[in-house]
Amino acid sequence: MNKLLGMLWLCLCCIACQTDNIIKPYSYLNIKFIEDEDYIMLERIEGSWENEKAHLEAFGYKNEHFHLDLSPITVEGRFTDLSINNIYFNDGADFTPSRLDSGFIEISNVNATQVGGSFRVVLENHFNGIQQRTLEGKFLINIH
Repeated sequence: MNKLLGMLWLCLCCIACQTDNIIKPYSYLNIKFIEDEDYIMLERIEGSWENEKAHLEAFGYKNEHFHLDLSPITVEGRFTDLSINNIYFNDGADFTPSRLDSGFIEISNVNATQVGGSFRVVLENHFNGIQQRTLEGKFLINIH
């Protein structure tokens, strides 16, 4: 009898479970400077993909900030006409870029539910003298 009641209770709990509050990882980002061996640990990644516009913001444990904004994206391909408004990264310490020198964002996956790809850009910093660093990474944004 106890087994039957236990099984009934378990079934009732599973049926009553609501999945509305489950948080799913809708966006993915993996970035690093090419001279570094390790990837930068990011604490919070928020992305949106709608109306052919991709937007991604990420924040790290050491006050790092990453920004990606790209539109219109209709097909897979390489974007090379970029500015600091399209892609930006601040390392939370002394690297605060003021312009993007060169690079690309390559879209390798685009459909109605997600957009993703890779990038490699050279960012120029004027804080404490001129410094250029190359940032590379991969990203994926899923629609909610």
